[in-house]
Amino acid sequence: MCSSDLPAAPAAGWHPITYMSGTCVSKLLFLTGGASSNNVISVTPLLDPADPANASNAAMQLYKTKMKQYQPSADATDGIVAYGWTTAALFAKILGESPAATRSAVMETARTLKPVSGVGLQLPGSSWSTSKTDWFLGEDFRLIQYNVSEGHTNFIGPLINDSGKAGPLSPTNLLNG
Repeated sequence: MCSSDLPAAPAAGWHPITYMSGTCVSKLLFLTGGASSNNVISVTPLLDPADPANASNAAMQLYKTKMKQYQPSADATDGIVAYGWTTAALFAKILGESPAATRSAVMETARTLKPVSGVGLQLPGSSWSTSKTDWFLGEDFRLIQYNVSEGHTNFIGPLINDSGKAGPLSPTNLLNG
């Protein structure tokens, strides 16, 4: 279910507990669901830039300062923008650790990423890594719930570390190590 589908359930008189994919977690997408987005549950590996509780976090302050400096028209409180920032920060980290500036060296570094923390808006206490048998980064995450009146998500559980558990679920033909 994606956010634009959320109003259909209450319109039909149905009020389920709704889980939405972590790929749909952003203020922009929740806004498209209107009041039906309230209490939707999801997961995230990142801090929510719309949550005032994250305002004092050093990584969040850097993110918002740089967004204002380089892209003032962007909504820095939107999770999609924050995801882009974090993806770029991770790519910069991979480039910095790569032994050469070649496609093959960068890809190999990305496929065998040593544990990294503090990248972009990565959740405090989490660690991301990859291996030849497990390329999935999102294995450290927290459950979240969206609050329409607050306009941001709230954590509803502790940091979960499923590191190394997604690899066996990946089709082996996608892992050409």
